Amino acid sequence: MKKNRKKLKWLLIAGFVGFLIYLTSTVNIYDKESLIDFFTTAKVSTNFGMFFTIATAVLVVFFVPISWLNAFGAFFFGLKGFIYIFIGGIVGSIVSFYIARVFQDDVMKIVYKIYNRKKRKVSLDEVKGKIEKFGIGYVFFLRSMPFIPFSVANFVSGVTSIKFRDYILGTILGLGPGQFITTFFFSRAVNLKEDPIGAIIGASIKIIYVGIVILWQRNSKFKSKE
Repeated sequence: MKKNRKKLKWLLIAGFVGFLIYLTSTVNIYDKESLIDFFTTAKVSTNFGMFFTIATAVLVVFFVPISWLNAFGAFFFGLKGFIYIFIGGIVGSIVSFYIARVFQDDVMKIVYKIYNRKKRKVSLDEVKGKIEKFGIGYVFFLRSMPFIPFSVANFVSGVTSIKFRDYILGTILGLGPGQFITTFFFSRAVNLKEDPIGAIIGASIKIIYVGIVILWQRNSKFKSKE
């Protein structure tokens, strides 16, 4: 039984890596222009909204920045893009969470490498510790304060002892407001020439939101010690 589980585990890992190679070689998912071309080609589909939602969920699992997808959603759908981004982001976060919960250290080796490609102020070990300590409150904080990539936070949460209920509730409550405001901003920015007032309103709301988030970070009990 133990050998069968180990074989299944490695088979799934191989499938994950194989699918990643396929996505990078055929779509080049880590290049914005390639992704825009990919979605533009798929736009002819009558179920483009569903396609975009599923694609978002998959791409989030493979560490494509959700901010890119948010901008694409606003470009193709306007404010309605928030619905597809939100649903896709939630589905992707659930899949990532359970992948990490099943594969634990095997997945985290990859996550650490991706996260540490840049110099970071907050270590993943610190993030893990705070999820363990504060639970839903810190997950909500992570979603509202995207100081670590959305996809990375999904996997890190999966290797902690947090209950799935707390994880998903914190994700929904934290992700919704920020993504809606960002989508509103992008949807107005796209129509800058046709609706300059709307663009200014969108930019103003975005600036206010970012200001509130920064103030919260500075005064939060979750703030990292320098």
